[in-house]
Amino acid sequence: MGLFSFVKEAGEKLWDSVSADDGSKIQDHLKKLGLPDSDKVNVSVNDGTATVTGDGLSQELKEKILVAVGNVAGITHVDDKVSTDGPETAPTIYTVKSGDTLSAISKQVYGDANQYNKIFEANKPMLSSPDKIYPGQALRIPQA
Repeated sequence: MGLFSFVKEAGEKLWDSVSADDGSKIQDHLKKLGLPDSDKVNVSVNDGTATVTGDGLSQELKEKILVAVGNVAGITHVDDKVSTDGPETAPTIYTVKSGDTLSAISKQVYGDANQYNKIFEANKPMLSSPDKIYPGQALRIPQA
C-alpha cells in the first residue's frame, strides 16, 4: 500500500479536465478493460490523485488495477488502499521513456531482451500489442 506517481499528460483521456470526480468514469474504464473483480474496488479522484480502496483481490490484479488507473490522463498519483488475499509485495512499476521498446525494458530489468512477452502479458488488457507503448506510460513489471 502506498502512493504511486504517474505522468499527468500520459494515458487514456476519459475527461476534459480532472479536478474532482466520484470515480465513476474510472470505474467504467476498468470494466471496459475487462479486468476481473474490478467491481471489488472503489475509486475516487481529487486534484489528480486517485484513491483506490477495496479488498479480496490477488496481488497481480491489484497491480493491474493500480496501473490502469494511473494510466488515465490527468492522474498524477494513485493512493493504494487495496488489501490483497495473500502476502503483499511492493509492485515494480516502470515508466516508459522515449525510444523504449518492451525488448529494451526486458533487457534492462531481466538482463534478457527475449523476456519482453512476460511484461506484455503482465500488462494485458491495458496493452493490446507489444509494439504499442508510449512515453509516460506506466507498466507493471512482474518478478523474474
